[in-house]
Formats: sequence, structure tokens, C-alpha cells
Amino acid sequence: MKNWKNIKPQTIFLIIGLIYGLGFLLANPPLLGVDNEGEHYDKALYLSDGYVIPKIFDHHAGYYVPQGAYNLEVNFYTLRNMHEKIGINNILSYFKQPLNESNKVFTDIDPNPPIPSTAVSFSAIITYSPIPYLASGFVITIGKILNFSPILLMYIGRLANLLVWLSFIYLAIRITPVHKWVLLMLSLMPMTILAGSSLSADSFTIALSFLVIATFLNFAFNNNIKKIKIKEIGILFLLMILLALSKQTYFFLIFLFFIIPANKFVNRKSMLIIFTLLFLFTFLISINWNMAVNRFYLPTFLNVSIPLQTSFIENHPLNFINVIVNTILTKNIIISIITSFIGDFRGYTIYLPNWLITIYFILYPLMLTLTALLDKRDIIIDLKQKIIILITFVTVFVLICASMYLTGTPVGQNTINNVVGRYFIPIAPLLFLMFYNNKIKFNIEKGYNLIIICIILFSLTIAIYLLITGNFIL
Repeated sequence: MKNWKNIKPQTIFLIIGLIYGLGFLLANPPLLGVDNEGEHYDKALYLSDGYVIPKIFDHHAGYYVPQGAYNLEVNFYTLRNMHEKIGINNILSYFKQPLNESNKVFTDIDPNPPIPSTAVSFSAIITYSPIPYLASGFVITIGKILNFSPILLMYIGRLANLLVWLSFIYLAIRITPVHKWVLLMLSLMPMTILAGSSLSADSFTIALSFLVIATFLNFAFNNNIKKIKIKEIGILFLLMILLALSKQTYFFLIFLFFIIPANKFVNRKSMLIIFTLLFLFTFLISINWNMAVNRFYLPTFLNVSIPLQTSFIENHPLNFINVIVNTILTKNIIISIITSFIGDFRGYTIYLPNWLITIYFILYPLMLTLTALLDKRDIIIDLKQKIIILITFVTVFVLICASMYLTGTPVGQNTINNVVGRYFIPIAPLLFLMFYNNKIKFNIEKGYNLIIICIILFSLTIAIYLLITGNFIL
């Protein structure tokens, strides 16, 4: 027990994350992970063939994928749409199915494949860059050489994403000088691991966002880093380019640059020059990618128009803020946000029991807040730095809401449709930094960390149990 009290949070994360990450990887039915996982599988397959830009066929945007992979998607999407549980024999039978790569099938990216759409594409996934798919695409390429079946390619793709997710967050927890336990709790929520062990682009984006935040905190508060040199600048350029090409909304984490004290640069002028170059370079790369693929996407829902929505926000900014406030104050919406933030691991047939919802809605948020108050080091985050952190959080929060308003909400509606709590996980560490303080004298690693570990293990065990019993025939 004494050794457990002294174990480092990054080590705990690695142990629990690996064990339960593999558990989620296997317990989650094929291609039924978060965010229409089959579409991400198609992108990884397409990238493994060396292609990046989507194809157009009969006014539809999508990808050419092997016949075997297409059959795999049709089978499991059919089971999902019929709300049927999956037999283990059904899964095992697909390990014998050939990929049949010589026979390619065009699949248009759509929320309900393989039903033909009547527009170019109804899914924003079509516009994602290849960056979040490099790991899964690479191992799928190797799997093709080894003549793996389509379902095995899917599982090794999930495994590759999981390993990258583990590596990035392990590094983030190790290098952040503050809130190591908060970052651990956010990383080991059921939803975070569910995304991390899937083919979804969220796996890469969440982990990278945590690493970006931890890097800015490290540069700002690590006393061993006296000056920001070429090495540190190069790291920032690399991380921000990757983040801008993962999901553009999170690019604005770049404003955390200003929590770094000016005295760590040659002078204030050089600090502003570095930030300007960093901002412009990464922003232009992001915009160029967006211009290359934006024509492939049309909104999913009726009565939704991106140009009209954009015009409404520009002409009525205060009304749009009111829309955001109405959204987060609407009971059903806030319940949905919290559920999908912490543990919406229901898949397509699972519904959370009331007692577990109570734990998630009350206990876990309270534990996160308490941990944020108690988890500290001998570091002071001053008011100016907290204001910068808060402005960054609010900016990204509003942009996330704006993106969902643009793509899924009728013009003029006073609430935003399809607000998904999972999208706020990458910026959650910023919110809890508001609770960081040096006034409460408490050593979190003298027993309280064991409580954190027990709650995490309990939540993840229940999550895997519900995934298995809810999705599979036992």
C-alpha cells in the first residue's frame, strides 16, 4: 500500500490506460465505436493506399475501399441499425473473410452507410486531414502486406491509435508541472478511453490537445527552462501544426503561448514575433487544407445552411451568445453534455442505469473539482495567467458551439442541436486550472490518490461490463 501511495501519476495512467484501453478495444463491437467509426476506418484504409484527397463518384464524395472491408461495415452497421446484439461467432467468422483488395468498392461517407446520399457528403469526417490517421493507416498498410482480414485490420488500427494515445498522454502527465492528477482523471474517464481505443480521429486529437496544454504549462512554469530556445520553439511549431491539422477548432489553444513569462524570451518584441510566426504559419496550413477539402462537405440536416448560419452569427453576435447560454441551461441538453463528456459508452443498445448516472453526474465532477483544488505543486499561477487560460477556454468553447450551430442547427433556433460533450474533453484541463491554488495545504499523495484510483477503476469496470452485456450475446 505504501508503494501505491508513492507511485507517479503518469505510471498509474500507463498501467490503467493500457489494461482498460485493451479492454475497451475488445469490448467495443467492430466499427461501432464513437463518431461513426466505420467512416474513420474507411479513411485509414484509403490512406494506407497512399491517397489523401477524397474521390468524387456520381456526385458523391467518399473513398474506394476493398470489398471485404465494405462487407464488414455493412454487416455491423446493419446490426446496429436493427438494435441487435452481436454474437461472438459472427465476429470470429470475419477473421476468415478475405480483404479482396483487388475489388474496390466506392463508399460515400454518410452517417448511415451504405445508404446512398443525395448530396456530396453528409459527414464532416470527409474534411479531416490524414494526420489523425497516420498510425492506423501505417499498421493497416503492414497488415495488408501480411494478408490480414478486414476485421483484423480494424483491430490493429484501433491498437495503433491506443498506443499513440497512451504515449501522448503519458508524456503530458509527466511534463506538466501542475494538475497531474486532474489530467489523469480526465484521461481515464470512460469516454476518453473509449475514444482513445477507437479508430476515431478523437483518439489522436484528445491526446494531442492534452500534450499541447502540458507543453505550454511546462514552458511557463518549469524553473529548469530558463529561456525559450530554438528547441522549444521547434516543439511548439510541430505540436501546433499537428493540432491545426487534427481539428481546426483546437488550434486556438495557441493563445496559451502568453502564459509563458516574457522574461523567458530575449525580449518582449522577440516573443511577439515568435508568436506571430507560429500563429500565421499554422493558421495558413490549416486554411489551405480546409480550402482543399471544404467542397466535399454539405450539412447533414434539413433547414441548415452554413452561409446563412455564418451570416447570422456575424450580424447577431450577442444573440448567438444568448443561444449558447440557452443551450447550456436547458436541462436535457446539459444532461446529454455531461453524459457524453464523462461516459456515454452506451454504444447503440446500452442505457445507463439510474444509479450509475447519479455517480457520473454528481460524484465524478465533484471529485474532479476537489482534485483540482488539492492537486498542486510549489508553483504560482498568477491572475494574469489564469485570465489568459480562461480566455483560451472560452474562445475554444464558443468555437465548438459555433461549429455545431453551423452544421447541425436551423438558422435562428434558440438552442444548438447535437452538442456532444466529448468535444469539450480536449479543453477540460483549462477549466479545472481555474481551481488551482496554493492556499489549501494538502498532500494529495497521502491517501487521496488511492481514492481517485478506486473511483477510476470502478467506473471503467462498470463501463466495460455494460459494453459487453449490452452489445454481445453471452
